[in-house]
This record gives sequence, structure tokens and C-alpha cells, in this order.
Amino acid sequence: MLTLVIHLTHVLDRVDYLVFDIGQKILPQALPDDVIIVAIDQYSLSQLGRWPWSRTVHAQLIQRLNAEQPAAIGMDIVFSEQELQSPDADALLAQAITQSKKVVLPVLLETTRANGQIIETLPLPSLIEHSADMGSVHAVLDADSIARSVYLFEGVGTPTWQLFSQAVLNVAENKPTLNRFDLAFDPKVNPFTLARKDQRKINFIGPPGHFPRISYAQVLKGEFPAGLFKDKIVLVGATALGMNDLLSTPVSGRGQPMAGVEFHANVLASIRDDRLIQSMPLWLSTLIVVAVALMPLLWMPKLPALPGFVCTLLFLILITLISGMVPKFFGVWMPPAAALVALMIAYPIWSWRKLEAAQRFLDFELAYLRENLIALPVQTAEHSIEHYDVFDTRIDQVRAASQQLRFLQNDRKETLAFISHDLRAPIVSALMTLKQHPDMLPQLHSPLSQALGLAEGFLHASRAEMMDVAQFNEIDFVGLVHQAIDDAYEVALMKDIELSRVLVDGMVWVLGNFGLLHRALLNMILNAVKYGPVDSTVRIALKVDADKRSVLFSVTNDGAGISKDEQRYLFKRFSRIKPNDEVADGVGLGLYFVKTVIEKHGGAIAVESDLEQPTTFSLRIPIIEFQPHSEE
Repeated sequence: MLTLVIHLTHVLDRVDYLVFDIGQKILPQALPDDVIIVAIDQYSLSQLGRWPWSRTVHAQLIQRLNAEQPAAIGMDIVFSEQELQSPDADALLAQAITQSKKVVLPVLLETTRANGQIIETLPLPSLIEHSADMGSVHAVLDADSIARSVYLFEGVGTPTWQLFSQAVLNVAENKPTLNRFDLAFDPKVNPFTLARKDQRKINFIGPPGHFPRISYAQVLKGEFPAGLFKDKIVLVGATALGMNDLLSTPVSGRGQPMAGVEFHANVLASIRDDRLIQSMPLWLSTLIVVAVALMPLLWMPKLPALPGFVCTLLFLILITLISGMVPKFFGVWMPPAAALVALMIAYPIWSWRKLEAAQRFLDFELAYLRENLIALPVQTAEHSIEHYDVFDTRIDQVRAASQQLRFLQNDRKETLAFISHDLRAPIVSALMTLKQHPDMLPQLHSPLSQALGLAEGFLHASRAEMMDVAQFNEIDFVGLVHQAIDDAYEVALMKDIELSRVLVDGMVWVLGNFGLLHRALLNMILNAVKYGPVDSTVRIALKVDADKRSVLFSVTNDGAGISKDEQRYLFKRFSRIKPNDEVADGVGLGLYFVKTVIEKHGGAIAVESDLEQPTTFSLRIPIIEFQPHSEE
């Protein structure tokens, strides 16, 4: 959206100007060998006196040039008023123009005062009558007062006048308009405003002083080699600093503006070589700008931070160079500022979003570690002053957590070995001894069984945490549920509890670990039996959700229910339910084990209950395929 706003409103035109100017300064083009400037320079002023000069001097210049048989003579000098000091001077100039038949005169569009009405300043009628052609010498100044473009046609009220450079080129190619212009009046247009048509940017040949030039005084004195002007296009105009005919252009250096006559030479060369620059249609430039702005999305999601930044920076430089070079070589201009701004802010915005995502992840993980696994240091006022950056604080906390986790991961194997052998084996041995000496059974059986349950629960939880999903196999979940129900049958029978099953008819294939899934389902059923009242029913259901491609398993009993407060801690380590206000037994790892197993299988577990209400534990895991049994 920002790219479109910038492109359509032109709020960054100065950036576009800068890119255009960079392109114009790169690789100056070859000079045309048939264009030469006769310069009214400082030397000519010192030789011929202060400006303005008598029209007889200009008549002599035209006669001198005409003798050399030039292709055209463009006089970038406005002869709009009669010469009062020498009444015959205007006639002599008109005679020289008549004899030459190749002189082009300028039309000046100007204002008489600041913000005043625009008027057309024309040559004297006697000079117009005998000139070969005429054209406007008006250059377009952009907002930064630099001349980059011209209008092919312009005038007051109607775009009457062609360009001065076009008129000179017409005469050089023997195709003068003979001053026959279309003066049709448009009633919808204010007759006192400047009317323009067909704007084009100029493809400059080179910096100021690039075109060959010779001093006006030297031409009058004949100080030039014979044949210098033969078949050449000659442009006569002021180049001296005090003549007020200088323009700032894209190829101008500091303190080196371009003379108006050389500006017209650049325009003439661009017209003749068909290198005037036309602006790209708005719809096409908008599509290109949007496409360029979206390009970083191709690499930023796939690259690390530094390579992503480097690629974006190089792409920004490349687009800048291409935007400046395309007008130079292909004559088409597309304002690139909107795309460049999008590229400049793409990486910061992308980095900001990545940092936000990283911060959310760190906050979640730190909260989980602090609540479930390890104790992290709380941020103090002194720590806040030392690390005023919130992100640095989180990094420090993650570093502390990582150190503790590394310590725990190093001790995991030793701990498992201790539990599995050094603790579990003696307990099993003690239980076997009790079978041989029944008289000791009442005193030792209960604590030893509880210790064995602790070891078994810890082992199962650890195996669930270290489960390798790459080793999952295809399992019939319906058969797995039947087996878990059958394994819980004897325990349910001891409490006169009926295990009611309503299972989907068919085969439900899932990808998982058979042993751990079986243990998780069995734990859920045994929990329902354990906390259910005597002589009740535990309801077990299994159904397939085809839309979500998952299977839903649930176990419900009619026990005392679980309060909302207790439900928050059900699936955490070492949390235990206290039935009927009694001291809870068990080690509090059963539901934590179930939750870990189900989440490792890409599923989720939930509970629905309240005090004095039935309790339902349900789990959902994704399926591979459901094969219902066909009816006979």
C-alpha cells in the first residue's frame, strides 16, 4: 500500500530525479560530428563590445556562415524589438536571413513579471517573413530547478509552436514547416494560459562544454579552417556567464551550468537519433513497481539475516542502476522511488517481524521452562539497568536456561541408569523376596509398590520426552484401543466397574509408537477406573472426524469430578488428584506422560468436568486412513 501511495502521489519525485540524473551522467555518448556551436562567449564580448550588439554584426555573421554552406543556422537570439540606433540594421539582418534561407529564429515564452501572464515574444515581422522556420526555446524546470525535459509543442492558449531544436532539424533535413502552424483555438482552454503537449525527457550527450564550439568573434574574423561549417548544423547562442542564458541540467557539475544553446544542441541530437525519453504508462509502471517491491519475499524467508540483508542491498543497488540506465539506452522512463523505498524498508520490517516472532517464542518457552522444568532468575531492578534492552534480557534468561538444560541432559543417562538398575532392580528383588516370605508382606508391599510405581512413571515419562518421531510405524488405532480396554479389565473387575465401549466400526490407521500409545490409552482408562465409584460404568468411545482427518478417543466416569482450579494442573509433572478429600496416591506423572505422548503424535488432550459432575478425558490425533468395515 505504501508503495502505491508513493508511486501515485509522486511525493518522492526528488528521489526519481536523482536516479535519472545518475543514469544521465553514466557513459557519455559519442558526439554528433555535424553540430557546432558559435558561442557568444567572454572573448567575443571583449572583442565586439557590450551586449546587445548591432543587428549588422549578426547579419555579417550569417553572411560569413552562409558562405560556408551550412545545413542550418539556429539563431538562439531574440530579435523582438527594432534597433533604434541604426534604422538600417534590421533591414540588413532581414536581407542576410533571406539570402541564407537556412536561418531558424526562436519564439520566447516568458512572463512580464513574477506570477504574471505568459506571453509569446516573437521576432520582428520582417524577420519572421524571411526565416526558414521558427520554434520555442522554452525548457521545463522540475521542482528542483533542473531542466530535464521539454514539450514537443507549446504555446499560449494552444500548443502552437514546435521546439526550436525540431525546427533547426527540419531545415537541416530540407523539411521546414514554413511557419504554417495549426492555430486552431480550443474554447475549453484559457487563451491566456500556457498550453503544452507531449512532454519528453532529454537524453543528454554529455556535460556542459561537451559539444564543439567556436567563438562568435573568431567566426566574424574568419579565424577558422575552411570547410568547418560545410553541411553542419550551426547553433548560435550565448555562453558567457553574464548573459543569463544558463540552465542547471542532470549532467551539470557544481558551479558549471549548461548554456541554453548547448541545451538545444542536446535536444536536437536526441530528436534526430530518436532518443527522447518517454514516460512509461502509469498502469505498467505501477505493476513493475509493485513487482519489484515484492521481490525480497523470494529470498528473505529462505536466507539467514546477513545474507538476506546483503541480497536486499545488492538488489536495491541493481534496481537503482537499471532505473537510471534504461532511459539512457531504451528511451523509457519509470519513476523508481516507490520501489526503492519499499526495498529500503523491506529488510527492517522483515527483521522486526522476525524479532517479534522470536520474542514471542522466547517468552513462551521461558514461561514453560519456569513453570514446568527449571527455576529461572527473576529480573531485578539492577539487572534492568544493566540490560535496558528487553531482548538482551530474554537472551540472558535463555542462556541461563540453556546452561541448566545442558546440565540436566548430561545427567539424564546417569539418572535413567540409576532408576532402571540401581533403584528399580532392588525394588523388584524385594518384591520377589516378599512372595517367598509372605509374613513380611503387610509391612513392605505398599511402600515398595509405590517406589516401583515412581520408577516406572519416571521411566515412561522420560521415554515419551525422548521419543523419535522418525521411527513411527503405521498402527491400527481401533485394535490398540481394544487391547488397552482388555488390559484394564481385571482392575475394573476388582471394583465391579463395567467397561462400556462404543468404537468406530473399521480400521483407523495412525502413524506412531505402539508401546507408548498403548501405555497412554491404558493410563487414561485406569485413571477413570481408579477415580470412578464402585459398581459404576466407565464409558469408552472412539470416532473418526473425516473433515479434520483425525480420530477422537474419550473416557468418561461418574466420579466426584474435578474442579476448574485443579484442571489447570492436571497435565503437569507430579500433579495428583485428591479424590473425596483423601490424601492423593500415585506419583503425578501419569497424565503428564499421556499429554507428552499425544503431543509427540501431533495431537492434543483435553478434560471436561466439574465437582459432582462426570469427568471426560479426550484426545485427538491425526490419522493416515480410515477403512470402515463393509456390511455383509
